Amino acid sequence: MINKKLSNDKKFTDERYLYSRYSASTLVLKFFVTLLLTNNVTKLISLWIIRFTLNKYNKFFIGFLNGIYFGGENIYEAKKHVDFLSKNNIYSVLDYAVEGENDEVFFNNAVASTLNLIDLASKECTIPYVVIKPSSLGDIHLYEKKVRGTHFSEENVNSWCRLIERYKKIFSYAELKTVRIMIDAEQSWIQPAVDEIAIEGMIKYNKMSPIITLTIQSYKKESIELLMLIHNIAINNNIKAGVKIVRGAYLEEEINNKEKTIGTFFLKKKETDFNYDFLVDYISKEINYFYPFFATHNEKSISNILNKNELKNKSYWVGQLYGIGDHITSKLASNDIRICKYLPYGPINKSLPYLLRRINENAVSTDTFIVENKKILKEILFRLKNRDY
Repeated sequence: MINKKLSNDKKFTDERYLYSRYSASTLVLKFFVTLLLTNNVTKLISLWIIRFTLNKYNKFFIGFLNGIYFGGENIYEAKKHVDFLSKNNIYSVLDYAVEGENDEVFFNNAVASTLNLIDLASKECTIPYVVIKPSSLGDIHLYEKKVRGTHFSEENVNSWCRLIERYKKIFSYAELKTVRIMIDAEQSWIQPAVDEIAIEGMIKYNKMSPIITLTIQSYKKESIELLMLIHNIAINNNIKAGVKIVRGAYLEEEINNKEKTIGTFFLKKKETDFNYDFLVDYISKEINYFYPFFATHNEKSISNILNKNELKNKSYWVGQLYGIGDHITSKLASNDIRICKYLPYGPINKSLPYLLRRINENAVSTDTFIVENKKILKEILFRLKNRDY
């Protein structure tokens, strides 16, 4: 619950306003969970315990994670968080985060949910993007067969046609409502089919406005080649290509599924960081052909972005995950940078794959999380000293 005394007091910093959405007990738990996950000694056992607890559907722990990383179980609950963030000059990227189901009813329901989000975003200037998860629109095995080019039966062809129709329905409605669509990344054995759909969508729908945005994962060595391909397509088709640059969230899964994995990856974080900054540099130099969204919690990367002369007075976004890097988000917002929080919502019991990826991303001993935990501790101590608060 948002602390009204804090949120209404102008003497408090923007950063502390964001922390006001946490109860004292949630802040304490968040502090200790992050401390354990970012310590090299305790990380692995902590991850095992969290995964075990989530898989057992422990209501207390699921509720705790929902309160930190999620915007609620439905669009109405998510809207409350959108309004809260907007008061601090922070935008929201909404994502219906349910995944892992593979039937036509689920896929069609995902389309309906996305169209509702587009309607909401068309009325709310604080929602610049609506996210779609490719695996929510079609069977992941169908994408994989399309990529491999094997065992594509007549039934598969019909299923693929229905999948493409779902994308078209979303894309055309987004164009009608002038709402930008951000397509999430997937595993390497699925991603080439998603890239093809996204690029075809950009060619068709990005003529007047950057409606379609494709996600590029910088831990993939092929990311440079993909960005250059998109650049050439933008030039040849006179469009502005929407690109979201991330470090990536599937590396562990890729390593554990080598028989499926397509392409090569940077296995060292320093290499991924270097490639991320290289992609930013490339986009900056060719900014007239791109409408970029830079997703990162890395303050060095953010500083690099903000110091690009080529990006001065140009349109771009910076974004962080909801519940992570609040101190970074608030600092950017206070300096009038167009900043977003990636805000997922949906039935929590159906969103565990998303939660587990967020936890894995949080289990990294980086300066960002170390600084954030120091600030959380400071907030906890402040509350203990001001118990009437």
